[in-house]
Amino acid sequence: MRRLLIPALAGALVLSACSEPETEVTEQDIAAIEASLVNGSTLAWELTQAETRVASMCMQDEGFTVHDTNRLHGRMIPNRFEGFDAPYARIPTVAQAEKFGFGTWVWATDSDAALAMREDVDYLAYTADDMGWLSEAEDESYEEWQAMGAEYHEEWTAAFVGAERAAYDAALSEAFEEADSDAEFEDIDVGSQPPFGGCELETIEIVYGGPVHHETEGDEYWARPDTESPLTWIGDGELYAELSADYADQEQDFLVCVGERGHGEWEFDDFGWLPTGSYMDQLYGNDTGGAEGVPPLTDAAEDADDPVAFEFAMALDFAQCAEEAGLREGADKAWARMSVAKVIDREAEVYAWEQQIEGYLANAQEYLAGK
Repeated sequence: MRRLLIPALAGALVLSACSEPETEVTEQDIAAIEASLVNGSTLAWELTQAETRVASMCMQDEGFTVHDTNRLHGRMIPNRFEGFDAPYARIPTVAQAEKFGFGTWVWATDSDAALAMREDVDYLAYTADDMGWLSEAEDESYEEWQAMGAEYHEEWTAAFVGAERAAYDAALSEAFEEADSDAEFEDIDVGSQPPFGGCELETIEIVYGGPVHHETEGDEYWARPDTESPLTWIGDGELYAELSADYADQEQDFLVCVGERGHGEWEFDDFGWLPTGSYMDQLYGNDTGGAEGVPPLTDAAEDADDPVAFEFAMALDFAQCAEEAGLREGADKAWARMSVAKVIDREAEVYAWEQQIEGYLANAQEYLAGK
């Protein structure tokens, strides 16, 4: 399902309404800004992969062949932006429900059908934003790293971040372990953080031209260049509130329909999403930790002999209720128009961010091509 909120790409900038007249949004505006954000999102993931290769080559030169992959790209993993689909798109269509239910069983079970579905193009398109860019290969890589042991980890870390920064990080970790459980970061004092070093510094210099020096309130520190889009957080639920006001009757009809079909009481959260994933987690025996807003399993769900069959039936009910209620009629177009209306006066920043990511990627690719 597609959504606009992308925490890893976003600078958490909330764009508030202003008193100036709104700029008229055309279909061309929507298409252009959407294409730029989608392309920038894709480029950001390619950049993450390229940066990882640059860093791993440096570490291999130092004699290390097994890596903490997340550290190689600074733990910056961009989420995916696939387009301006309304929150209601998170409810499967009838065709989607018939093919893969809510999609939870695909990862909750290891049947041949589940393994095959993980490669299905329709399923991957449906779950693109929720699943992000990561794959099972990332998990396998981390398991290999974990198996290397503490001594290898320490030596690897010192080579990657530099001896000074590694010592600082170790002291900071030890201080947190010894501090009270409610201690804040500001309560821990182990001195100033050393600048980047080792292969991390070399990678940042190759890809980004170097780290960025910051001075704030008498403190100073070095950071990686900011690659986050300034425009992909559009309000903190503000857009959904506008959409919901226009679709209040459809939402109510949908929720009544779901209840009448025996699935209990549901409600949309502040972003227009239903906690179907967490509900399904309960069905497959996973602890949701009493997540807020997640309905308890119905008696029928608890007594289901075949959770996968139950998921398919429930997903089809949700899909049919959404269709009968008219919940999707025009919602995606309305969502796209409202979204672009929030950024149309700052669209140059969207394009500048896209070009910046492309430039960083070109740096990495040029270096890799020369090795």
